[in-house]
Amino acid sequence: MLRIHRLSAVLAVASAAFVLAAPASAATVASPAGAAGSATIDVTHGQFNRILPKARVGDSASALAIDNPITAFHGFSSLQTITIQSQGFDLEGRINGRLRSHNYEAIYQVYNLPRSSKWDLWGISFKRDTSQSALKQTWGTSQLVDLNIDLSFRVAAADLRGVSTLTIGFETLRLTLNGTTKDFTVVNGASGGAVDQSGNEIPVEFEPI
Repeated sequence: MLRIHRLSAVLAVASAAFVLAAPASAATVASPAGAAGSATIDVTHGQFNRILPKARVGDSASALAIDNPITAFHGFSSLQTITIQSQGFDLEGRINGRLRSHNYEAIYQVYNLPRSSKWDLWGISFKRDTSQSALKQTWGTSQLVDLNIDLSFRVAAADLRGVSTLTIGFETLRLTLNGTTKDFTVVNGASGGAVDQSGNEIPVEFEPI
């Protein structure tokens, strides 16, 4: 009897869900013709939580002694939803296409963070920012751009036990000033993740292509 050790899935970003079956041998689910490098990735945002500034003497934990401060939030943004119909093999796939977002690298540069840094390192720097002058300037000049994304991902078979739906995405930093909101999706491996149908976190490895 032939046993499946791994299913390699190249996933099309234009579709909302993918059905993975377990055939008699390893299989590949290919992207539609012309999809590579041309598809637009639709992001579904979840719940956002506020990043509270570092409390100082005489300040409450939810307020800054800054005139008209930027308010920052973070939340998990869904990029791919995969329906899993079989167990016992690793899941490998690819996220390839264009994402409409403000460029997270710009606000990373405000705090001299490498583009590969995890999103929460930005949050730590934001909490310590006692002026926000450089951040406000960068926020004010930031415009929506098309970010080209080409990442592979892998989920181990052991982590897929009991998983029927896997949602893969990245953290988004949401910055609000004067009633205007700008979202910066952090599309690097350190800020990516996955959740199952119950909202439980599932380990996933990302690699640039």
